[in-house]
Amino acid sequence: MRVTLSVIKADVGSVGGHTMPSAAMVGRAKQLVADAVKKGLLLDGMVTYTGDDIALIMSHQHGTAAAPVHNFAWDVFLQATAIARSEGNYGAGQDLLVDAPSGNVRGAGPAVAEISFELLPKHRPAEAFMVFAADKCAPGAYNLPLYLSFCDPMHNGGLLLSPVLHKGFTVTVIDMDHRGKEDRVIKLNIPEQVWDLAALIRDEDRFAIEAIHSRVHPDEQIVSVAATRLHNVAGKYTGKDDPVALVRVQSLFPAPEELVEPWATIHQIVTGDCRGSHNMPIMPTAINQAVTGPYCLPIVSSLGFSLNKEGKFSSNYVDFFGGEAFDYVRHKVQEKAVDFRRQGFFGVAMASKTELAYTGLTDTLTALDKKFEMRRDDAAVSKESRKASKDAKDPD
Repeated sequence: MRVTLSVIKADVGSVGGHTMPSAAMVGRAKQLVADAVKKGLLLDGMVTYTGDDIALIMSHQHGTAAAPVHNFAWDVFLQATAIARSEGNYGAGQDLLVDAPSGNVRGAGPAVAEISFELLPKHRPAEAFMVFAADKCAPGAYNLPLYLSFCDPMHNGGLLLSPVLHKGFTVTVIDMDHRGKEDRVIKLNIPEQVWDLAALIRDEDRFAIEAIHSRVHPDEQIVSVAATRLHNVAGKYTGKDDPVALVRVQSLFPAPEELVEPWATIHQIVTGDCRGSHNMPIMPTAINQAVTGPYCLPIVSSLGFSLNKEGKFSSNYVDFFGGEAFDYVRHKVQEKAVDFRRQGFFGVAMASKTELAYTGLTDTLTALDKKFEMRRDDAAVSKESRKASKDAKDPD
């Protein structure tokens, strides 16, 4: 039985600013997903939110980029948008950047992560997966945690201890600045090309890990990351990309503990924050939480599921970032955030020039650039004046 997992997420309106979707918006999305399961469009599905983004987590048999599933997700977001407008919520329909998708919402605004696979083959007797959902940041936010989990035995002991993991992975990196009908990607074999991977993904505003496959079973995709830049779609700043990542775990793949470890130990700095204009540490948070902290910290949630032989989710999920273990992490991240914001708009505290190109700062700098003048050296000007005076007194 071939199954597809699809996670599609969008900001279509929130209460009191960019905080969280309203109860009515989430309730309507849950009702529509439940109806889709009853009608057979989906094998199973659930609705969550991270900050102001609604996420649809679905299993089905239509394959990746399937029009029936993507059109369904679009309709859910449209109906949630209508509720947001009726309630006067902020940013209604913000991530819906086109009038209607062409059978696939990828590139139309929502973040999409999908993986198709054979359910419960002999080499994988149980199916478990994790969903990461981030708000107030760009797709490159997953680069470092994935690099540490799949490339660095200092953070993932399984790379040394598991014979399957030890044989490595194939990592697909996408050039997010490329614009055209086709994506520009490169595939690198790990561990042989691990330094090449590092050279690319260190620039998280341009290059992002999009997919990871097993080297032992090349048909088995482990990771899918939504790596679409909204400003490339809209041509202007419309909010951060707020990416999702789908990761299959256990057996042939890393364990959940090996995937959450980087989020606990690195406290990484990403591009995001209020207006997407600053570099800030990303905070792991429990699912279904509003963004209410100072500076509008980038946040990320993580859920774990099991899938039965009918492609249905387990009766409950695991909230990996919701427990006490991450309370300490949140405290340390908040301390780092305060330190960064003390620097205000100077230097590395603000986002890169590429990211700021989509803000009003560009207009200010363009206007000021036209007012600059060339200033000549005072000594040179004085020398030329004396020569001109002498020439006037002593004509040929």
